[in-house]
Amino acid sequence: MLGAGIFVFPGLAGGQAGFAAILSFLIGGVIALAVAACTAELATAMPSSGGGYFFISRTFGNFLGTVTGIAQWIGLVFACAFYLASFGEYALTILENLNIQWNSSEKLFSFFFTLMLLMINILGTKKVGQLQNAMVILLTVLLVLMFTYGLFDYLEIEEKPIAFTAIAPNGISSIFGTTALIFTAYLGFVQIANIGAEVKNPDKNLPRSLIWSVVIAMGLYVFIMFSCVVTFPQEELRKFGETATIEVARKMLGNTGALIVLCGGLLAALSSANATVISASRSVYAVSKDKLISERASKINERFGTPHVALIVTALLIAVILIRSKIEIFAEVASFLHLIIYAGICLSVLKLRIHPPKWYVPTFRVPIAKVIAGSAALSCIGLMCFMQSLSILISLGILMLIVAYYFIHVRKKEISFPAPNPPHVDLPFINPDILIPVDISEEKKDLPSTILKIIPRAEMWLLGYKETPEQTESEQSEKKYKKEGEEKFERIKTQMEEDDFSFDSKLIFGNKIVSQIKQLIDKNEFQIILSLKPYSASSQVVVPIYHPSQISTRLSTFFRNLKSRNQLKIKVILFEEDSNDPSNETELKKALKSLFSSVDINTQDYDVVRKKELSHQELIREVSANYAQAEDLIIWPEAEEQKRKELLELIFKPGSKEIKSPIIMLLNDAVETEN
Repeated sequence: MLGAGIFVFPGLAGGQAGFAAILSFLIGGVIALAVAACTAELATAMPSSGGGYFFISRTFGNFLGTVTGIAQWIGLVFACAFYLASFGEYALTILENLNIQWNSSEKLFSFFFTLMLLMINILGTKKVGQLQNAMVILLTVLLVLMFTYGLFDYLEIEEKPIAFTAIAPNGISSIFGTTALIFTAYLGFVQIANIGAEVKNPDKNLPRSLIWSVVIAMGLYVFIMFSCVVTFPQEELRKFGETATIEVARKMLGNTGALIVLCGGLLAALSSANATVISASRSVYAVSKDKLISERASKINERFGTPHVALIVTALLIAVILIRSKIEIFAEVASFLHLIIYAGICLSVLKLRIHPPKWYVPTFRVPIAKVIAGSAALSCIGLMCFMQSLSILISLGILMLIVAYYFIHVRKKEISFPAPNPPHVDLPFINPDILIPVDISEEKKDLPSTILKIIPRAEMWLLGYKETPEQTESEQSEKKYKKEGEEKFERIKTQMEEDDFSFDSKLIFGNKIVSQIKQLIDKNEFQIILSLKPYSASSQVVVPIYHPSQISTRLSTFFRNLKSRNQLKIKVILFEEDSNDPSNETELKKALKSLFSSVDINTQDYDVVRKKELSHQELIREVSANYAQAEDLIIWPEAEEQKRKELLELIFKPGSKEIKSPIIMLLNDAVETEN
């Protein structure tokens, strides 16, 4: 984003809207910020390459997936053509400032650097990315320092008059028309989502980078635009056009300032073009992988490991578009096609919030999502109406060709999109089956709704049980205790219904209750077992960790759900054998840090308990007696070698008083049932 647009748009925008061009950048930034928030939510649920295309295709299916996928690619191609055309303009201006005669068209510069970018990206030179990062940071710092100094120097020392005389000399409509023109300047943030699969720690870094990139760019654009409109009146900005920023720097700081901006604009245009070529090739790659276009386009070069076919096709289309020279049209077509995608992104959030599929588990959620996503979608659609007629006609023509392509080529294919699978989520555990055994022989049993509400969309089974004397047959037990048991069980079920929980229920009697509970668990494949104890709202959960297999996506999924509904402190107890070797402890801590980081949860310092090897019963006794209070909640993730029956006997045996805290057992599918 901090590329060609910051040098090219101020003159075009100021010439069209005057001082109100500042408002145009602000409006565009606010819309982009809302879209960025929606993109962040989708990206944390679907951290895959493809960006807007991937989100919309997984939400709305083949037709809209095809339209947005190809439109995204062509929009990026037009944006790249805009950047490279700007590069040509700046290159020619530099030559003129150096008194070097250039009798050929500036398009030759654009064509040459299109070829250069193609070769760089095919070769996959990592140093180019590092150079680009350094270049953007240096460019931003230089611009802020230079224009800040120049503005103070120009307005205070020389007491120059402010150039503008009216806020919106061409009326309110010019503000929105200018917003539609400059919106290309904000296209860069979605390119982050285009490479979502390659982002480290996406749950944290995708939302932060998407939102902060828009905030930083908006602040810089508004500052540069303000510098331009207080320096030159609207007529002169219109006359300077895409080189107005150079003339502002020249007026403020002389030829040195103009030369700095010229070089900066040249590098910025190249930087933006390079980033867009990368993103466009990723878009082609994603569409090709889904078989919406030829699978050859996703072919990877064996020597360099880059999608060379996608890059070549993208570069050829850019070169064809560059034959035209209407730079504003390039920008508006790119904006039009991307505004459709942005509206689709916002509508995707709306649909997935209203009817969430099982796999939709974003770690970042947009506040008041329906209002923000709906308003952003309408704003994106509304901006299209303020563009030039030629830009609208070209964009609609492109969309009609894509629709025709879909009905002629894609519709005949049987294409199915696999559901996204976020790396921190165990999909079967999103909508888990939970068993809640309740001993109805106890006089009073309160169901802690605060615990049940932290397990969203759970299928709950309420199991009332009563252990009978060993010599009593099951038929005799049921006949003797059924009426009394049903009355007590009915009170518990009524409490569940009053708390708006949906559940199935079952009442059992027998002299081997733990064995019966275990058989139910094994037969019905429950994922969670909840033991109930007297409980009030807690501020802490305690997690005993004694084996690496406990640190799994099942645990991170549970804590992701826990975090979205509660602000509980997490206390981790690491049980280690009495040993002087700290390597195992270090590995466990590293794995735990990674797990909690994946769902953006901070834990307290780990308590490390060094004990000789303990049985599972001894472990849970130790935690309950010394590390958990009665109001705490114990989370017990099973390990692969877990002896499930031993633990069930300790927790659910009649009259058990040893365990004072409620326990949520996260069952492990890998545990052998015959134990």
